[in-house]
Amino acid sequence: MQLSQQPVIFVVEDNVIYQSLIAKELETLSSNIHFYTTGESCITELDKHPKVIVLDYNLDGPMNGLDTLQKVRDVDPSVYVIMFSSQKGLNTKEIYLQYGSFDFLEKNSLSLRALRHMVDCVTSTGKQPMES
Repeated sequence: MQLSQQPVIFVVEDNVIYQSLIAKELETLSSNIHFYTTGESCITELDKHPKVIVLDYNLDGPMNGLDTLQKVRDVDPSVYVIMFSSQKGLNTKEIYLQYGSFDFLEKNSLSLRALRHMVDCVTSTGKQPMES
């Protein structure tokens, strides 16, 4: 399969360890994965038309994950955004969904497989994954 035919996946994560873990988990789904450490760099690259964005909350730079999510929604409301974050708190998932995220996964080693499944569902079928 040619690079241009593979789904474009953005991973916005400033932790290089998690970047590496996510890359390993998603490498079989696409060879067209782009990594960013700041929300600003992700936003400037949206002309690459990602199918999925995996987005952390805590990022380098002035924009956090929610700021980035809002900007993504302004530019392309249809891109599937998965918040993949260690942020915890009352109603965290609901807050991310309210801001336009399609899904939320709490970041841990066990959730990497769930992340791959979600991305695979979206990139292979174009449909949202079913909640389990």
